[in-house]
Parts: sequence; structure tokens; C-alpha cells
Amino acid sequence: MLDEIDREFQQQIHRLLVHDDLTGLLTSKSFFSELRREAARAEAESKPFCVLMMDLDHFKDVNDNYGHLAGSETLEEVGVVIKNSLRAGDVGARFGGEEFAAFLLDADYAQGMVAAERVRSAIESHDFPATRRGSSEEPRTHRMTISVGVASFPNDASDPIQLVEKADSALYRAKRNGRNRVCAYTPSKSINKKILRPRRAT
Repeated sequence: MLDEIDREFQQQIHRLLVHDDLTGLLTSKSFFSELRREAARAEAESKPFCVLMMDLDHFKDVNDNYGHLAGSETLEEVGVVIKNSLRAGDVGARFGGEEFAAFLLDADYAQGMVAAERVRSAIESHDFPATRRGSSEEPRTHRMTISVGVASFPNDASDPIQLVEKADSALYRAKRNGRNRVCAYTPSKSINKKILRPRRAT
């Protein structure tokens, strides 16, 4: 009985160490561990995969306008939206603050761009809380957008760290080009979409 309790305790500690306590996604450290494992498998089996780097647009405005508690609840829901937008087996992580990442198993560039656009669209259309849970205020919502950068293994890099850096470079290009869009590290793969302004809080 004590062994079973100890085993359950150790499992809970492990979950806390590898998962972000707010979003339930992997921590950045755990993400890199899984990414290195996936890169080795993909290289051995000659299979592609993609890395997504994601950053919420103007997240500071959420904290400034609605408070840090509403901001934390927004991040929590962003984690849920990202997880629900990924396929079973794909891995999502929170890198800290409003930055997120994912890698997509057995996904080529085309599949990676489709998945990235699915995340972008889901975030854009989701109603996030503008009042904290349990508040006596009338519930309000707000809209967010997200910018996404995509890099592909082995097209862009075979080293997992370089792959993240290239996805991050594509993310910053998405930011420079107007935000709320998906950019590939290889520019010819990028998605050019008309940007819709997020709705004001309701």
C-alpha cells in the first residue's frame, strides 16, 4: 500500500516537473527533451516533422486592460485551444510568458502549415475571459490573435536546436509582417492571409 502511494506521489511530482502548471502543456525543458528524441527517431526512419513557434499578439494589452488574473486565465485557455488544435501525438509546450511551441510528428511542410493555420484560426475565433472567474462583475470576453513560425525537418535543419531557432526566425517575420499570420522559415511556403481585427471586449 505504501509502495503504491509512493509511486503515485512520484508520478504526480514528475507531471508537475514536465508540465507547465498554468496551461498543462510541456515546459520548455521537457519540450526540448522530447524534440531531441523525435529528431533522432525521424532521422533514423527518414521521416519529416515540423516545429511551430507561436507568440500571442499584444498580450500586454490584456493584462493592462483586464488585469493579470484575467491574463492568466487567457493563457490557460490558450493552452487548451492549442492542444485541441493539434493532432493526437503532436506535442505542445509553453515557453514562458505568452510564447508557445509545438512539434508535429511525421508532418511535412504542407501539413505543418495547415496545422499552424488551424491554431491561428482557432485562437482568433475564440472568446477569452475578460473578467476573472468567480468575480461579481458581469462576464465579458475578448479576442486574441497569435503569430506562428514554422520550420521543417530535415528541409530547414536536422539539428533540433537549429530547427527551433529557424521556426523562431519565421515567427518574428510573421510579427514584422503584421501579426496574426503564419510564416514558414522558407518564405515560399508562407501563408498570406487577409488579417481580421480581433473584436473588442464584449
